Amino acid sequence: MIFLLLVTFWDYSYNLDLDFNYDNNVYAYSQPYIDDFLNGIRPYRFPFETYDDLVTSIDFKLLVRNKFFGQRTTTFNFDLNTDNHLVNNQKNYQKYTFGLRQSFGKYAVKLSYQVIPTYLIRYYRNPHGSSTEYIGCEVVYHTASGKISFSTIGDITLSAGYGHKWDNYIEEFNRYDANGHIINFGLEKKLRRYMDFTFGYAYRTSDADSADIFISSTELTPDGSFYQHSLGGDLEIQALTVFPTTFNLSYDYGYRHYTAPTALDSLHFGRQDHRHKLSLSTYSRILTGVHFKLFFMRQWRNATSEVFPDINDIKDYTKYMFGAGLEFYH
Repeated sequence: MIFLLLVTFWDYSYNLDLDFNYDNNVYAYSQPYIDDFLNGIRPYRFPFETYDDLVTSIDFKLLVRNKFFGQRTTTFNFDLNTDNHLVNNQKNYQKYTFGLRQSFGKYAVKLSYQVIPTYLIRYYRNPHGSSTEYIGCEVVYHTASGKISFSTIGDITLSAGYGHKWDNYIEEFNRYDANGHIINFGLEKKLRRYMDFTFGYAYRTSDADSADIFISSTELTPDGSFYQHSLGGDLEIQALTVFPTTFNLSYDYGYRHYTAPTALDSLHFGRQDHRHKLSLSTYSRILTGVHFKLFFMRQWRNATSEVFPDINDIKDYTKYMFGAGLEFYH
């Protein structure tokens, strides 16, 4: 009822994306692990049918606006994102985002909260079970954040934000529970009439709660704490082909350094991850209010370690996704 009142008497807009894509490495496994799966080596580690899959994604974004303070626009947003796998149903998940943005002319302030109720990372050995018992490592993600943006001369928008993140794992893996901080800065610039550029930097910390968890006097408690630097850029170009089309190219790089205090924690001590993500997409307006999308994404990670020379056999991975979809907007 409240929703109907909002969209009836307030200004609103929405985007609904329906995407169909192929993911060649659903669990982000390294090549040696994929080879083991294909060759049936210690198969109890892989309680699933296939490591690739077809995925249907639904993304819904709703913006509702009104002016409570003079001519300053107040915007409420609600986003729902869901991924549904054809075979690996256990990898299905939903993400909910709620936000409030207040404009003050050239300035704007936004507050938001995001939750992923259940997310399966992959399968790990149950620390409370036998050596051959592998179960899903599931986690709940919470993020609360705020951002200030400022529009300057020359079609430049600058932004700065802060976020607090909580990771709550299921009981068997609560040694990995963590909370952390995210500080980010952004720049948006219209280079030409039909060309936009976006750049962003983020610094993130994550402090594991493992120090507060007692397992046994002889078993090491891993410490997944880290700090991370991330850089990303996005170039968007509008062109007129058969249909009015937008081309989008983006690249993101992340450097993560784990801060485990003891070399006995060989999976984390002195470990550094280099993560890359390259995305290409096109949006063509085929009807009023309808875009046809094509997209490709390649993501890879290279890991090094001071004490575990073969860490790359476990933690390196490459994955790609490609597909097509429809975007409905109003």
